[in-house]
Amino acid sequence: MEETFNIPAGSFAGEDAAAKKRKELRDLLRKGETVKIAKSGNAMNQNGDATISVAKGKLAAQWYDANPTLLTMEKIAMERSFPQFSLDKLDDGRLCWIGVLEPGIYESKFGEKRQYHVMAVYDNNHPNQQMGSSVRVYPLMPDVDELIEMAGFRPFHLLQDTVGNMYLCTNEAGDQKVGVTTTTAASVLGWASKWLIGYELVLTGDLPLADFNRHGGI
Repeated sequence: MEETFNIPAGSFAGEDAAAKKRKELRDLLRKGETVKIAKSGNAMNQNGDATISVAKGKLAAQWYDANPTLLTMEKIAMERSFPQFSLDKLDDGRLCWIGVLEPGIYESKFGEKRQYHVMAVYDNNHPNQQMGSSVRVYPLMPDVDELIEMAGFRPFHLLQDTVGNMYLCTNEAGDQKVGVTTTTAASVLGWASKWLIGYELVLTGDLPLADFNRHGGI
């Protein structure tokens, strides 16, 4: 008499679906098209949450201190897009947002959740059209050195501030358009989420490192 084995339904289908989603995200990043993420930064499954569309090369803002109304707009936009972030002030008076992003891509393949504690800091001369944006996103935990060690490679899309701290290069100078219609912190954190999506797609083997590292690649 032959033995029969019961195979749980959906286990392979689930991995197939996750792999398909990672490839979809890879193709969107390669083409520079819009990526949708949940409020947590998760790109794999929004679970019914309102999603945030992160377009390539659109950033507009005015320095928050010039008009208190714009600071209020920043708070509203962040509460809507990244409610897990809190507003804080550094010792030198600069405002910053601190919170956690969870792309969910590494977890979809290896079952291990990875969280990224980051801080988005406004430059004193914000808004200023420059490489990487005048709102800088610093990885806190893991920090840049730990990200490099975990991945086994050094991402090209990193910049260094005047005191030597590394932060994410989230966009190019020409992508910024100073205005009053779009707030900056939510936009830049959306781009930081795209950076982390690309980073995790490399770790899962769904995006070639050369594509992630090339100029204008993500």
